[in-house]
Amino acid sequence: MLPIHTIQSITLQRGDGRNLRYVLQLRDPMDNDPFIILADDKFAHNTFADHPHKGMQTVTYVLEGSLTHYDSKTGGGGRLAEGDFQIMTAGRGIIHNENPDPGEEVRVLQLWVNLSSDNKKQPSNYQDLPHDNAPVKAIDGGQVTVFAGDVDGTTSPLALLTPFIFAEVKLEKGARYEFPVNAGFNTYLYGLDGEFSINGEALKAFDTVHFDITKNEDVIVIEATEDATIIVFSGEPIKEPVIAQGPFVMNTQEEINEAFASYRNGTFLEGVPY
Repeated sequence: MLPIHTIQSITLQRGDGRNLRYVLQLRDPMDNDPFIILADDKFAHNTFADHPHKGMQTVTYVLEGSLTHYDSKTGGGGRLAEGDFQIMTAGRGIIHNENPDPGEEVRVLQLWVNLSSDNKKQPSNYQDLPHDNAPVKAIDGGQVTVFAGDVDGTTSPLALLTPFIFAEVKLEKGARYEFPVNAGFNTYLYGLDGEFSINGEALKAFDTVHFDITKNEDVIVIEATEDATIIVFSGEPIKEPVIAQGPFVMNTQEEINEAFASYRNGTFLEGVPY
């Protein structure tokens, strides 16, 4: 069994039209490597107006409602409905917005995935995975939906720059599943609902587990004491310096300063107006 490093119950923060839980916070970016943050966020219209990103990817899983986004890459945008998944590569720079469709709130999980110094130079792009197209692995007493990466031979169609796994595990009461973890990957688990145990530790919705990184392949033993839904995200550390400030994730403070300066002086999108 993959050893548990820490367990934390994630508290709710309210304000500015948002109900927010920071599942993964930016305290020690090297401890999070290759991830930066994970937010469980329920928000109202006009919460996320135009804003830039650079040097990372946003990974969005819509839990409730639907949202529409507009961006500098396509000159248009798109719509994500409940159950849809998206990887947005900011790369060398993008400006976008994302708002719930009129008259509703939307709840999303948004994970920020870091990029290597080379991949920070990639052009921005989007990959969408509608819920009906996400591969599902049937298991005894439940199922595993694989949105990114590969879980026990079930593989997402999305191309990855930073190797990582993002999967949702649904288990009926009494079901048990051994979730496989790659050697050397940094692995987290977040309870969306229900009650369950991990390696014998009793947990519930909004609990987060950070596991030890091991040199060998291993498994997380999940047992549902009630019907449960669980998110597992696991990635290969990049092992490069990380400076994350605001919407930018770079390798040096100088690169961060340059990103802010270019956004202020209008050259952020290589001189192309937004």
